[in-house]
Amino acid sequence: MKKKVTIKDLARMADVTAATVSMVLNGKTSISEATRKKVLALAEMHQYVPNISARGLVKAGTNSIGIIMPDLVEPFNAAVLRAISTSVMPTGYRLLLYDVFATANWEETLYHRISSEGRVDGIIHKALEMTECDLKRLETLQLPMVVFENELSWVDCVAVDNEEGAYLATQYLLSKGHKQIGLIGCDMASQVIAARVTGAKRALREADLQFDVQHYFSTKSFTANEGMAAADYFHGLSNKPTALFVIAGDYVACGVLACLRKLDYEIPRDFAVIGFDGLELSSFLYPQLTTVQQPIDKMADAAIALLLQRIQERDKPTEIRKFKTKMIIRESA
Repeated sequence: MKKKVTIKDLARMADVTAATVSMVLNGKTSISEATRKKVLALAEMHQYVPNISARGLVKAGTNSIGIIMPDLVEPFNAAVLRAISTSVMPTGYRLLLYDVFATANWEETLYHRISSEGRVDGIIHKALEMTECDLKRLETLQLPMVVFENELSWVDCVAVDNEEGAYLATQYLLSKGHKQIGLIGCDMASQVIAARVTGAKRALREADLQFDVQHYFSTKSFTANEGMAAADYFHGLSNKPTALFVIAGDYVACGVLACLRKLDYEIPRDFAVIGFDGLELSSFLYPQLTTVQQPIDKMADAAIALLLQRIQERDKPTEIRKFKTKMIIRESA
């Protein structure tokens, strides 16, 4: 039987210390890029597998990371979970999923469960509709934590520049001659949707255009059915917008496109439509959806790196890593 390669073996082959190898494998960013690539290449070449049991004994930890994730039926959440799972894999940590729904008092039940079980060394919290007050309650768990999507002052966060992304998308619609732009948001979300609304309104204001309050529709959830309801609402207006910016996300935009086609509108002639997220499914819709893409894979890598750093260094200053969005221009606008 082939002998398993250890951290000491990798350190000897890379001509570095065992501590350096350990930091590379745990996602620490203080190591030089050249050393990091060298260690990871050797680990892959020799099929290094972390000794989870030994690590748990040394660190007195669980070698597990928890992720609090809302409804996995929503494609954006599923894409985030897949990206985070991929990012965790090389670290040797296991990922435990806490799938939650926005039911009454779910926070108390979940927090009690996490606290009593003691199964994770840290938490990634991905819940768009959570307020800072809600997330503050997680602080009582005294676990390392990274918040995915929201920006909070007291905890490590990974997010995109939602305001700038919406601003640029609205500017794009304005450049196409649209002066009446409808926004489709969601009343479940606070900070993220609010930032996107701010960005869209800023672009309109700079173009000396007033935003018509009738041109905002707030969905109850991030579903295609709610997108259909939104499109039906704009269909019923006498003063219809010529473009719809679905800041609630691509999945909602699926419903918008479906309803508009059912009502015999031609896209983008009658309504231009832009989504937000850049999900893979947006390229398979008819017409193909123009969207604002979030770099989910990069965000997932950053979330795992931040959490592993926080597990190692509890007292380090909090950090917000913010990424730029990218316009993906297709047929719908």
